[in-house]
Amino acid sequence: MSTENTLADRYGRSANPRGPMRRNLNVIIPSIVIIIGLVIWGASTDVLGFGPQAEVRDLGYSNLTDSSVTVKFELTATPGREVACAVQAQNTAFAIVGWKVFVYPPSTQRIRDIEETIKTSQPATTGLVYQCWLT
Repeated sequence: MSTENTLADRYGRSANPRGPMRRNLNVIIPSIVIIIGLVIWGASTDVLGFGPQAEVRDLGYSNLTDSSVTVKFELTATPGREVACAVQAQNTAFAIVGWKVFVYPPSTQRIRDIEETIKTSQPATTGLVYQCWLT
């Protein structure tokens, strides 16, 4: 019996050099499958937010009359996607006195300046965009 076999028997190691590699494959292959699954899931659900988006920035408002307000805002959206924005007007108590959803057709421009007028039930003290989303 060789010294290598004697040491392998004494310490419970396999004399076969493929033994440790086979054990490592039992860990490596499931790990690769899990990592690939996580990458596919992340790409399909857009976890990191690299997909199509719509963002808005209020630029200002002006009261035309006691029953309407004009809201100016900058819409940044993925080109070629339809976008909807909810615009609202508020009174001094921050109650919503006007609300309307506007739908904008797809555009080749990424950034658009938009001005919309909405009717109000009371005099408004502010007008702003509540939210924009892709449709």
